Amino acid sequence: MKETPFAAYREDPRLFVLAFAAAATSIAALLLHLLGLIRMPYTLSFVTLPGMTFLVCLLVLAGKADRPIITGRLRSGLAAGLLGLLAYNGTRWVLGAVLGLGTGPFYSISIFGSLITGKPLGSPVGDIAGWAYHLSNGVTFAMMYTLVAGPARWWFGLLWGAALEVAMLLIYPSSSILRPPALAPFVVVSLTSHAVFGTVIGLVSRLRSPTRIGVRS
Repeated sequence: MKETPFAAYREDPRLFVLAFAAAATSIAALLLHLLGLIRMPYTLSFVTLPGMTFLVCLLVLAGKADRPIITGRLRSGLAAGLLGLLAYNGTRWVLGAVLGLGTGPFYSISIFGSLITGKPLGSPVGDIAGWAYHLSNGVTFAMMYTLVAGPARWWFGLLWGAALEVAMLLIYPSSSILRPPALAPFVVVSLTSHAVFGTVIGLVSRLRSPTRIGVRS
């Protein structure tokens, strides 16, 4: 089967949808909490953790069922997510230092940790939980992208990063929990870091595609 952006879906539509949905359970934990439906300790326990476990099982199943495109894209998503997070966090740290953000560029991670553990902001246990959740989101966002896009041009990743940024701008300023103390610096840091994240995962996804050369995207 020719490796094209939507080849993973054509290879096995049911497995593709299940993998994409399982990856989406990470961000679902936060969204359900913000909507006031289920608090994060429960969403993580009954939505995200089962979803991540199921995603790992699907990766194993895809390999055993001879679904090389889906298997390869999930693995690419893992690599892209880790590299993308390094670039994303590095960008936020540099911009935070340059702009002199009073709350720090990673204030939301402490909030995540507090929501998850019930501990005060800045507690070691809460910060560990917050960073773990941040890692989960970064990797699963990348997996969602690689499943769909695969060898697409790198700037498709930039578009994905822009879509994540739009979602963040719609959610954070209007949230009583995550509202940034200063909107302008928040937008600069968030916009730039998501652009870098999207570019990195787009490049990694394309470079890891075995048929990236000559493939129209």
